[in-house]
Amino acid sequence: MKGRHIFFTITALILPFVLLMNAVTLVFTPSYLVHEYRSSSFPPDPYGFTLEERIAYGTESVNYIIDFMHKYQDDYLAGLKKKDGTLLYNERETSHMLDVRIVFRNCRAIMSAMIVFIIITALLVSRKPGTLPGFLKALIWGSSLTLFLIILVGVGILTGFDAFFEAFHHLFFTGDSWLFYADDSLIRLFPEKLWVDGFSLAAGLTALFAVIILAVSVLFLKRLEKAKTKIH
Repeated sequence: MKGRHIFFTITALILPFVLLMNAVTLVFTPSYLVHEYRSSSFPPDPYGFTLEERIAYGTESVNYIIDFMHKYQDDYLAGLKKKDGTLLYNERETSHMLDVRIVFRNCRAIMSAMIVFIIITALLVSRKPGTLPGFLKALIWGSSLTLFLIILVGVGILTGFDAFFEAFHHLFFTGDSWLFYADDSLIRLFPEKLWVDGFSLAAGLTALFAVIILAVSVLFLKRLEKAKTKIH
């Protein structure tokens, strides 16, 4: 019995990360980037990148980071050039992009391991009668925790995005390796507007996933309780 509670507790605690990473994976794509670039509210590059250049350089950079098919070498961006033949990124920028690539890859691996754990827990529940309510309660607690955390993130974005963005980077990166000049390509391709919109969309999707899981879990739990009451 104690072992089941441990499995259920872990399921509840890891669910927020699983839902968030799924949302981030859906948002952090070349398609999202192109949509943002084409938006009428998206600021133009004050240093001269055209829309077509932004799309070309930006999508290649995002593909390098997500790299689901392991197509790119770690040093790929160091050799990426602009149309005039000059390097797109300086050494500081390529170093940070490699850090982002590694963080994203590690987070995706952790998410996959967590999903496997939840699936194993669900399979164990399916083989042992009477354990389903405990699993559903774990999903309810996990989705509720997710919504609470998303509210905190939403407050952070609305009340002070710069402070939130700085805290986010200090969590995943060391020192000031993520700070750049306004005319660096990284800032020109990925300005603050992109991150505000991206974080907001990812938070919204995460909240949506949590609400769906919460509603379905509560519904099934009530049905089980009604069925149990009828039997007795």
